[in-house]
Amino acid sequence: MSQSPKSWDDMRFFLHIARAGSLTAAAGKLGVSHATVFRRLGGLEAELGVRLFERSRSGYALTEAGQELLRLAADMEIGLASATRQLGKRAAWPGGVVRLTTTDTLMHAALAPLLSAYQRQAGVQLLINTSTVQQDILKGEADVAIRAGGRPADPLVARRLCRIESTVYRSRKIGGASPSNLADFPWVAGDETFAHLDSSKWLHQQGLDANAVLRTNSHVNVLNLVKAGAGLAVLPCYLGDLEPGLCRVLPAPPRAWRSDLWLLTRQELRHVPRIKQLFDAVFEGTRPLVALFEGHAALP
Repeated sequence: MSQSPKSWDDMRFFLHIARAGSLTAAAGKLGVSHATVFRRLGGLEAELGVRLFERSRSGYALTEAGQELLRLAADMEIGLASATRQLGKRAAWPGGVVRLTTTDTLMHAALAPLLSAYQRQAGVQLLINTSTVQQDILKGEADVAIRAGGRPADPLVARRLCRIESTVYRSRKIGGASPSNLADFPWVAGDETFAHLDSSKWLHQQGLDANAVLRTNSHVNVLNLVKAGAGLAVLPCYLGDLEPGLCRVLPAPPRAWRSDLWLLTRQELRHVPRIKQLFDAVFEGTRPLVALFEGHAALP
């Protein structure tokens, strides 16, 4: 096809003809005359420079070009319906809708009260995604991210919140564990989704992942299993130090495991009031928690 149709309305007529198999049936669905459908189809074919249907007594059958256009038009229809639903949701919330991606660990330990207070103040609908599949902000899969890692790529607007420290923890139900006998105990570890973490690489280098009796894709699951006495595990200090039933096996968090916690959004959203308000609320709300995140809360 030489060019794209200029009007979604032309595509809508085309879809009805393709699905009905005749002009008369399509006209009935559209609530217009047979002549109108005929004229719109002729205009679309002339504009594209191809025949979209083979005409016969039995009806209108798609040509190869028509089948190609049908696939494209069906995708456009789905996308338009999705966008319309999203806009409808936004209209229901005067403050707008904010799509936030973060982790289950941050929600468990720190973010829930901050985000709840922000939502009430801003009057937005806040959609929170904690999937282990990372949402891509640049592709528009989320508006804001709160996540750990190195300095983000330049196209993103980034605000550093604090450092995140991690160390090895055990349940107080398990005695005798020390930095010198880690291999004598069972371990709880992350699955392959944790493989990029420096702590997971360390477990492998030390041969300790061979002692992993339980693996999971969630740090919250690791936390609960360690609390139950399943074994030793690496946990962020903001999770482990909050639990009175846990204690550190490595008192000082290894420097190699540290990362930074970031607030991220796209350039075009940085001055949108609801996004700016979320940035400010999360930054201010995490100030009292910096010692916890940076591993100082449990140190003398």
